Formats: sequence, C-alpha cells, structure tokens
Amino acid sequence: MKISFDMDLLRTLVAFADTGSFKAASQIIFRSQPAVSTQMKKLEEMVGVDLFVKKGREIVFTESGAKFALQARQILSLHDRVADDWRRRIVSGKVRFGIPDDYAQIVLPNILNNVIDKYEDLSVDILTNTSPILIKMLQDGELDLAVIATSSPLEDDIVLRREEVVWVTAPDRDTHKQSPLPLALFSDDSPVYRTTLAALQRFSTSGGEEPLRFRIGVTSKSWVVLTTVAANGYAVTTMARSVVSSGLRILTEEDGFPQLGQIALVLRGTPDSQSIATSHLAQEILDFFKAKPVPN
Repeated sequence: MKISFDMDLLRTLVAFADTGSFKAASQIIFRSQPAVSTQMKKLEEMVGVDLFVKKGREIVFTESGAKFALQARQILSLHDRVADDWRRRIVSGKVRFGIPDDYAQIVLPNILNNVIDKYEDLSVDILTNTSPILIKMLQDGELDLAVIATSSPLEDDIVLRREEVVWVTAPDRDTHKQSPLPLALFSDDSPVYRTTLAALQRFSTSGGEEPLRFRIGVTSKSWVVLTTVAANGYAVTTMARSVVSSGLRILTEEDGFPQLGQIALVLRGTPDSQSIATSHLAQEILDFFKAKPVPN
C-alpha cells in the first residue's frame, strides 16, 4: 500500500522536533494545540507506528518518531527546493502591499530580500501608513494585502503575533520622572494610542496609587518621529516591544509605569485580490513571522 504524505503534516512533525512540544509547535505553524495533536495522530495512523510517547509530564519522540522526523526534514527540503524553482517561473505581476512604518523597519528587509531572490517577475508596490488608513485602503480596493496592528482582529484575519505595548524613554535621561509626564504618542486613531490611554485611565482610577499625571506634547503617525523624540529625552513614548530601537530603555512597573496590554499584528487581504502573486507574498510574510520569535 502506497503512502502519500501531506506536507503540512510533515511540517508539523518537524516543528515539534524543533520546539519539543505540541504547544510551541502550534505557535510557529499558526495552528491550535488540539489541531497539532490531531495532525500527529493522523500521521501515526498513516505510518502505522507510534511516533510519540509520554515521558513524565512531557511528550517525546519514540525511536521511530525521531528517525521519521529526520526523514521528514529531508523530504521537506527537497520539496521546497523544487517548489521554489517552479514558483520562480510562474509567479508574476504586481502586489499592492501596505504596512505600518514601525513594523516596516523589521519586516521589509527580510521579506524583500526573499521576494527579489525568488520571484524575478513579481513587483511589490509598498505603502507605509497607519493601520486605520491601511484598513480603509483595503476596503476601497487600493491595496491587495496589508499587515495591520489592531486590538480587535477580524475572523478572517491571520494573526501573525500578539505582543506587548511598552513604555519607552531615553536611557540617559530622567524624562520619565517628570510630573506631569511628557508623552509623545502615535496619533489617536492608532491601537497603540488607545491601548495607552486605556491603561492610563485604569491606573488613575484603580485606587491605592497616586495617579500618573501626564500631558501629551507630541502626536505623530510616524515611528521615526516618536523614536527621535524619545531618544532625545523630550518625552516618553509607547510602542510595540518588537519595534523598540536598541538604544532606548523600556520602562516597567518597577519604574512606576503600569502595564499597557497587548495588540495583535494581523495579515489581511481582500476577496477580490487573491492572485497567485498575492498568495506567495502572503506566504513569505507568514514564513518570516513563524521564524521570528515574539520578543520577551
């Protein structure tokens, strides 16, 4: 009897090999933990042997499972090389892609390097703007695909990651000790702005703590502007943890600053723009976030 392996099942198996748990594997392949367990049971049924065994409180590979994981990695490597070769030949056209400028700095260098290398006839028209404007452009048919920061993902959104919003200041200044606290924030249509103001409101009405007095001195749609203002000690700002420049300091509860909560970074397209080119760019973005851990 011939066995035809599903590449998705093999990728999940390799994800388990790389991470050591179903939970961690589920996070890097963007599936739920129960879905990962179901996939691995299906794979065990296909090959007719146990691939996993419970050891204490952990699930580990059996000898057969470890051997099969090595073979699966080889199969996927060959499959992906062949797929990349043919993908290069058939993917062409233009994709109109939007991304907030704070995330553009960490996403675009990696994505564009892969796209230019793999797809000779694919061009990407890139627009950076705030997430609310990118959402409207998607709705108006002006974009094919966008990475968006939001506090409320839609059902059809692909959640790339969830991460903390943090307080940021210059490392060698006492700006964060001023009262009222000078703030430089993303414009008021930003989910980071709304998350920040909601946290300040909770902190001011929680009781038991002296309210944090603040004034908003600068608002901007630009990550570069806010980073520059904070780095020069003019104000404290807030942003997603992963986009904080290495030269800045993150303030915590030990510094007297309340936790701000999380935002979601999602990938969103439109039903009218699902071309082959758009699908492949979306896959490059997914692969990038699967390989990039959420910052602690």
